[in-house]
Amino acid sequence: MDGSALLVFALGAGAAGFVSGLTGLGTALTALAFWLHVTTPQIAVPMAAAIAVLSHMITLTYIRQGIVWRRVWPFLLGGLIGLPIGVAALSILSADAAKAGLGLFLILYCAYGLAVRTPPIITGGGRPADGAVGFGGGFLGGLSGVSGPLPTIWAGLRGWPKDEQRGVYQPFNLVILGLSVAGHGLYDRFDPIAGTEALIAFACAAGGSILGITTYRRTSDRNFRRIVLILLLIGGVTHLIAWLARN
Repeated sequence: MDGSALLVFALGAGAAGFVSGLTGLGTALTALAFWLHVTTPQIAVPMAAAIAVLSHMITLTYIRQGIVWRRVWPFLLGGLIGLPIGVAALSILSADAAKAGLGLFLILYCAYGLAVRTPPIITGGGRPADGAVGFGGGFLGGLSGVSGPLPTIWAGLRGWPKDEQRGVYQPFNLVILGLSVAGHGLYDRFDPIAGTEALIAFACAAGGSILGITTYRRTSDRNFRRIVLILLLIGGVTHLIAWLARN
């Protein structure tokens, strides 16, 4: 990369790390908004997954008190079952159509969530419902690479405090994205990335994550909910626009 492209690459990594530190999601959405202007998807997508894993590993240490493993494991189990089924479904289903449907759902749900002052709270369903949501997240992760929105929304609907919400969907995303990074590694998709570029991306992402999690700790539960909904709304609009542009 030349100097200007490397600067955009570094800014993208830092911004992605900050968003991830602040909300626990949105790493790839933020990074790709920068990186696809200076590099190819074949390089950008694996690197986005890698810095997301790094950011989760850093920020989870700050919210570890919110991780309740008896609450997390149904999501993880469902996700691990849904992931290979989603991968297999790629041969018969359209990943683009799945992203478009998810995008429309996110737009409608987030618009509603931002409009209501008191969000609904779902207490029923127990672990089977949590596992089913994890399955849906894993399935969408295998089919379209988008695993986080369903567990994130569900954790909010459960009415848990912000640390406990992140204590569910961040470990979930860490496992799913970790498997994704391992898969990219098996296909040698990190080989075209120079060592210096990767180190710069990791350093900027780490710094951004720390700044983001510091900001998060000063954010109220109410404001955190709104920030997450806005980020999911942006993701939904992005998916829908991308689908419309290809059709």
